[in-house]
Amino acid sequence: MELKEGMYIRTKYNDFCNMVAIRKIDEIDDDGSFWIDDYIIDTYGDEQDKLHEEDVEFASEDIVNVIKPGDYVNGVEVEEINDKEIMLVDTHLRIDKKVANRLIESIVTKEMIDSVKYEVK
Repeated sequence: MELKEGMYIRTKYNDFCNMVAIRKIDEIDDDGSFWIDDYIIDTYGDEQDKLHEEDVEFASEDIVNVIKPGDYVNGVEVEEINDKEIMLVDTHLRIDKKVANRLIESIVTKEMIDSVKYEVK
């Protein structure tokens, strides 16, 4: 996968983030390392405190393409997503991905929620 400045990435679970996160690539250096949210991500090194290209699950210029069902967009759970549309749980309306891409203000991944939830048994 070729990563570029301005692309959104969805990380795999790793020790660097301790969760799955969605971030935007701010800058790519000449050596192939790249920056997100003031963290350097090294695509060639093997240091434990850096992400590597293989830690990226999805990358896209459109943020809507790094979302999965179970994530929360603008506070509403994503029920279904396909090549053309996204459907949120509360609305049960199918929204064109091009339109949804412009409306997204925040995303919380399912894995982030799972990492902080407490289940009452």
